[in-house]
Amino acid sequence: MALQASGAISLANLATEFGDTTPNSMSEFYAGGSLVGTNNASVPASGAITLANFYSATSALVLDITSSASEQNILTLATAAGYTAATDTTPIIVNIASGVTISGSSTHALRTGALNANSDLTINISGSVDGFTGTNGGTNQNGGVGGDALFFETSTGGTGTYIVNVLSGANLRGGGGGGGGRGNRGARQQYDGKFGCFGTIYYGSYGSAGAAGGFGVAGSNGTGGSYSGGSVQCITQSPTGGRPGGAAGFALRKNSRTVTLNNSGTVAGSAA
Repeated sequence: MALQASGAISLANLATEFGDTTPNSMSEFYAGGSLVGTNNASVPASGAITLANFYSATSALVLDITSSASEQNILTLATAAGYTAATDTTPIIVNIASGVTISGSSTHALRTGALNANSDLTINISGSVDGFTGTNGGTNQNGGVGGDALFFETSTGGTGTYIVNVLSGANLRGGGGGGGGRGNRGARQQYDGKFGCFGTIYYGSYGSAGAAGGFGVAGSNGTGGSYSGGSVQCITQSPTGGRPGGAAGFALRKNSRTVTLNNSGTVAGSAA
């Protein structure tokens, strides 16, 4: 919670917000020190410092995403705001505004990046975070896997806690799998007992391609091809079976992290 924006403010207020223990001193609260991150523009890193510098200051780095975009990386956004992953344990709050869509095109729609393992992370989604739809398979090809909506980088150790809040009317949706490819058609020729296989090649029918799945749904399988006329003894090309549809992307891929997911909106796809 941020400090008050006006009125009385005390050293004790600063200590509560930034987790300082007594005795408290103003010299402990310079930006970039052990208590205060660099996310509060009004707080100096050295020199003169007063309580008034801390109006609306917060112990967390708040990242507001207010425009639709593709494939956002939280670490990249945090670094641009002054966060240093190697040393900074500042809590991070990401707010995705209503009406904003973060979408994937070839990789995860939203990923954490390799944040400091001791940084708490809270993601509040009021808009949509959507993975991409996998590609449909061509003849004899599997459907492509859908993209993940929210991807946590693998992390070991650390004390950071991770919370994802999907608010009312918001979406967190893994991409649908691509449709499975159609089976190839078979072919064969005529036959007689004297000359063997000869003449026209009779082609069968291709199978039907599968359809891409909706958000969080695997693509459907293609169907197999078939033979047409000609002799069963004169096969020139065997039909093939339909190929499987692609798996859906994850709504939330935790990568062995402990992530609390609070859903008051729509989550489509696995959260594991």
